[in-house]
Amino acid sequence: MSQPMDQEPAERPPKLRKTYYQGLDLQLHASHPPPTPASNAGLMKDSAIRYVKPIELYKQSIAERTVLPSTPPALTITLEKRLSTSTRRVPHVWTAHVRGKPSVNGETTRTTETEYPPLLVAKIFDPVFFDGEDADLFDAFLVRDISVSSEVKSYEKLKHLQGTVLAQFYGLFVATLPTQHNRPVYIILLEKVPGNDLYHILPPDVAEDVCPKHRDAILDNALNLLFDFCECGVNLQDMNPRNIILRPQKHEVSEAQFCTTDNCPAAHKIDCNDLHLVMIDFESVEFMDEQDRAAIHVSRQEQSEELKLKLQENKWLESRMLCV
Repeated sequence: MSQPMDQEPAERPPKLRKTYYQGLDLQLHASHPPPTPASNAGLMKDSAIRYVKPIELYKQSIAERTVLPSTPPALTITLEKRLSTSTRRVPHVWTAHVRGKPSVNGETTRTTETEYPPLLVAKIFDPVFFDGEDADLFDAFLVRDISVSSEVKSYEKLKHLQGTVLAQFYGLFVATLPTQHNRPVYIILLEKVPGNDLYHILPPDVAEDVCPKHRDAILDNALNLLFDFCECGVNLQDMNPRNIILRPQKHEVSEAQFCTTDNCPAAHKIDCNDLHLVMIDFESVEFMDEQDRAAIHVSRQEQSEELKLKLQENKWLESRMLCV
């Protein structure tokens, strides 16, 4: 699809809907993650706390322009649909098609060196559209660098689990926006995991009616993943229901009932014996050393039970936003 050629003036911040939209082509160059900031929070120094205007973020992003490799882009993607998992901070999450030669069966798309599924998830890390709510406390560019480096490092550490309990990671790239003075944005490409997230399967207003059987099964499975990741050195800080996808289940009987509680909203949706959960967000993590990993391994059962009680008390399944 042709791209708009008029440049956004540097003295006026761009609009999100005009920056990323269905049909936009982005040329991606393979990239290394940014250096990991010393602070894991992304907070501004006390002396610097102030509201940062969007135009300031835009000008700073333009000033970051990088020299791209002289080689052709690794691939080109076309944005298709903005996903509801886009957060209020830096990432904007889209489904995207990879431009290239489709395979005979149409299941993959080949570029010059790599085969990709025909549909991927593109996480675009753009500090220009940082939520105004946090703009006076957080440095948008620090938050971006932390988010990108955390995601990449997490997927590297959990490589053996990719494609099963977390999405397949297809790489970190950088793209420039020609209509905005070629300012750069980081983009992570991930598998489009089939299924839906727990937040949409069991919205907060109905999740309070989930029966104890389903509640225990979901939470136990989620905590198993959380502690599996910890034993690999990745301590996930944001186990929000939005960030957990339930893969499609094989219901042999279309009207099967998986619990005996009449008003349980999961009764006809979720088979407790066929739960395959996938974690999809690794922006907020802590990395553990060998000593901490060993301690988790020894006390895993005890810590899991304590955390389960805490999450139950805080009504985790009903939460709209909760970090653990």
